[in-house]
Amino acid sequence: MNHINSSLIGTSFLIALTSVATAEIQMPAFFSDKMVLQQETAAKVWGSADANQKVKVSFAGQSLTTSSNAEGKWRIEFTGLKASKNGSSLTIEAGKDTHAIHDVLVGEVWLASGQSNMEWKVSGTASKPSIATDNDDLLRVYVSGNTTSAKPSTDFPGTWKATKPENTGSFTAVGYEFAKSLREKLDVPVGVIECSWGGKPVQSFISDEALKACPEAKPMLDHKSAAVSNYDPAKAKENYEARMKKWKVADAQWKTEKKGKRPREPRKPRHPALAANMPSAIYNGMIAPLVGYGSRGAIWYQGESNARGSQAMAYGELLECLIQDWRKRWGTNLSFYYVQLANFEKWGDKQAWVNVQDEMRRLLDDSNSKTGHIGMATINDIGAPMNIHPKNKKDVGQRLARWALNQDYGMKDVVVSGPLYKSHGTKGNAVIVEFDHANGLKSRDGKALGSFEIAGADNQWKPAQAMIAGNTVVVRNKDISKPTQARYAWKINPTAANLVNGEGLPTSCFTTP
Repeated sequence: MNHINSSLIGTSFLIALTSVATAEIQMPAFFSDKMVLQQETAAKVWGSADANQKVKVSFAGQSLTTSSNAEGKWRIEFTGLKASKNGSSLTIEAGKDTHAIHDVLVGEVWLASGQSNMEWKVSGTASKPSIATDNDDLLRVYVSGNTTSAKPSTDFPGTWKATKPENTGSFTAVGYEFAKSLREKLDVPVGVIECSWGGKPVQSFISDEALKACPEAKPMLDHKSAAVSNYDPAKAKENYEARMKKWKVADAQWKTEKKGKRPREPRKPRHPALAANMPSAIYNGMIAPLVGYGSRGAIWYQGESNARGSQAMAYGELLECLIQDWRKRWGTNLSFYYVQLANFEKWGDKQAWVNVQDEMRRLLDDSNSKTGHIGMATINDIGAPMNIHPKNKKDVGQRLARWALNQDYGMKDVVVSGPLYKSHGTKGNAVIVEFDHANGLKSRDGKALGSFEIAGADNQWKPAQAMIAGNTVVVRNKDISKPTQARYAWKINPTAANLVNGEGLPTSCFTTP
């Protein structure tokens, strides 16, 4: 198959930096004015020039040289860069061509990925009123466009923007609030690269190679393979033209009569591999180009599109696949902090929603025991029961930032999470549940603890009374003399869930093993 890239429509998407004099030096769009480079660890810069050309890159008192290969590609790596609040120019020289990228900062860089709740802009949230006054040149976001590709590509559209009233509304709201928290505590520049796409499943963000090694992804890859094999461009064009013919007649009639909704114009045929919900399509278009860009880690808000049937039960394995895939590509133990799905009522497969939430919790335990620097923000207390896009993104970003401040920046006094299930045991007619992050356990609203259930060997769940005892909760039901299991917040919208720790952070849903 030839490389098919939806961004080929606009050549401006492919070249962010080209010399006025020649076209020798070309670089991806994210290497452009106002970018932020990662401090301390490796900060890689790459692009293309003429084949076998000497390339010199200068920045922050360092000048590094390399040579482009036979395909014209080159890459260098700055190490030990110090955070700087003053923008500097990064210059590239190749042959007779010289170009400068202006106002480059050094600080902390994070990727912000996922679906619509990560893509959601500040202008559509409760933080919107602050746009008029927020002005911070040291907080910058790469505001990107969406593109897919059938094979790993080298660029995707976007522009670096500093926090100013005219810019902030277009920022990823969760990424922005996360970055604001880091700025407040670290006092260094922070850059966020947004690479998210609304309504898309986790498998779209994972490389084809990694998915092939993940047994849970096989049905998805089989579906993609069948769609690609069955695609007939000529037939697709013929069907499109037939639909267009009918649409033009219907649209002309609508313009005359103005009755009902206007008919929707048919979409032009597209190769199945370019569909954004296909495995690897977004990875190829938006993640592959970024691979290697110096970053401390990634934040992730996604899962809604996988909260259906069997995909929900495989979500933990799929997200683990993504995390390890990205870490392998970057060649570093990227920190990875994700948002557990919020409380929400209007979802068809209600059990699948809870299953995804619990898969996220279980992954947190499994992954931290293996590689560390994984974290989960529980938000089952701040969702919008009737809106899949809650407007409160400030608390979401701040809860993600807690993990980074503690695990990446050494602020061990920062409480990273609300209570998380640790273990349980039985004593008489009670199940005793022990929690991590449980200092100061209490009821958020002063009422009796709610949303706890227990069951016996018959697996019949019944509401339970729950009492706090130190860092544990004692759960019982007078009608169950020999309980074997307990669960909490096991509903898509657990309105009675009110167990929090001393920081007021909520407890994640769980079911005992």
